[in-house]
Amino acid sequence: MTAPYVANLQVDWVETADSHMFQVDVPGLRKENIQLKVLDGDILQISGNRISELVEGKWHRLERPRGSFIGQFKLRDRVRAHKIRAEYENGVLSLVVPKRAAPPTTDSFNWPRRISYY
Repeated sequence: MTAPYVANLQVDWVETADSHMFQVDVPGLRKENIQLKVLDGDILQISGNRISELVEGKWHRLERPRGSFIGQFKLRDRVRAHKIRAEYENGVLSLVVPKRAAPPTTDSFNWPRRISYY
């Protein structure tokens, strides 16, 4: 078995106030051959396996990628992995990855603050 190659995935990625949204081109794959993972709470990993039968003969071109692939995306925020929504249609994987709520700040000052000296 060969090691997975790092995919040159074609991805559109937009960040909103409450989520990260991805559209990934993965033509020719069945959704059963695509895996999603969140590593360390803030790395989205998309992997899969492109399966194709090669016909015996004299090949003139063999350009489409085959075999296992992996792509990772470092998110700036920790995410709620159990709430990821995924859809796959016409070779496009659409993901909505919700962010976790930001922890409350411990700074109780309202800036700017006037300080009186005695």
